[in-house]
Amino acid sequence: MTEVDLLAALRDCYDPVSRRSIVELKLVRDVSLTRDADAPGAGIAGVPAKYIARVTLTAPGNDDAVNAQLVAVIENRLAGLEAISRTEVTLQPALFAILR
Repeated sequence: MTEVDLLAALRDCYDPVSRRSIVELKLVRDVSLTRDADAPGAGIAGVPAKYIARVTLTAPGNDDAVNAQLVAVIENRLAGLEAISRTEVTLQPALFAILR
């Protein structure tokens, strides 16, 4: 699992209002992976490493319900990746509303 893989997985996450990819909308500001030392099996030979995925993105708007839905979409998408043990999403405030 690499940060490039992580970004590729985020291409499947869509803004709930515009129904466009958050990558296409350039909402993703940063992605990173950190080994999860607390994941089940961590440190046991032969067990694949698990990672904490950290995603920072610009909120698509000021609607808390829409933003919460987007965070849930991201968390659910990344939960489907075997190498990801958990996901942390940070939303930065929207400075300007995205034209829809």
